[in-house]
Amino acid sequence: MSKRIKTLFLILTAALLSLCLAGCMGSTNTVEKSVVSNEQYTDGAELGEAKQPEALEAGQDVFASVYFIESPKGMEYSGKWYSGDTELKSEEKEMTADGSGVIVYFLEADKVAAGTLRFEISYGDDILLKKEIKIQ
Repeated sequence: MSKRIKTLFLILTAALLSLCLAGCMGSTNTVEKSVVSNEQYTDGAELGEAKQPEALEAGQDVFASVYFIESPKGMEYSGKWYSGDTELKSEEKEMTADGSGVIVYFLEADKVAAGTLRFEISYGDDILLKKEIKIQ
């Protein structure tokens, strides 16, 4: 190969690698799967097989089971529950495992009323997940 072709090849390879790395670094969402239901899932495999209900009954405990990936031990996530625009509950929870794991957020039955319930997960100023479910 001539010196020009080798140089061009190296420049193109470096540019392509830079684009790939820039694309990966822009992603901050570590939520892999989530289910909001009357059942809590603490195991990643169980959560992976769980189905998201279309609606829940008012007056029952609600759990948001969230599976995080690429998350170091000790990383804190905020979970917030809303009814309409009214915040019902907010809590910070941290990863207890290194790399991946499930965090479960809980909303007490006396706060679960008919309408639309919204759950949000955030890290800092970034909202990683918004999930709405109908409460009957």
